[in-house]
Amino acid sequence: MPRLDINPPLHVVSLFARRSLLAALLVFGTYNPSGNSYYHWISNTESLTTTQICVGILLLTGLVAIARMTFLSIGYFGIAAISVMVLMGITFGVGLGFFGFQDVEITTYLVLFWIALVLGVGTSWSFVQKRLSGERDVLRTPP
Repeated sequence: MPRLDINPPLHVVSLFARRSLLAALLVFGTYNPSGNSYYHWISNTESLTTTQICVGILLLTGLVAIARMTFLSIGYFGIAAISVMVLMGITFGVGLGFFGFQDVEITTYLVLFWIALVLGVGTSWSFVQKRLSGERDVLRTPP
């Protein structure tokens, strides 16, 4: 029987990478400007098929689950703080001339990346907080 008084080691970097990749797959799979997304798939057909409806339900379920986990983990303040940091990074990049907002496609990718980053950090934050504080579980009451 495993001991309950010893916390297993957490590999925070790989955990963050996997959760951020999942968030990015859901966000970019729902819509992206390249034309290979669920939005473009259903908008180019005359009537919805069963497969399209099932994939839409799976995407919606995944997005709602990740958004809920993010909100429960970091709350309004955390979402605002991460959003401000990402927007400051984007502003810094625009100021240095790395990219500009003249191209709508690049702007769309930046916004989608911003959403995926907020969701990735939000879903991983409770594990980071557990690692930093040493608490066994970090629970908050749901709204």
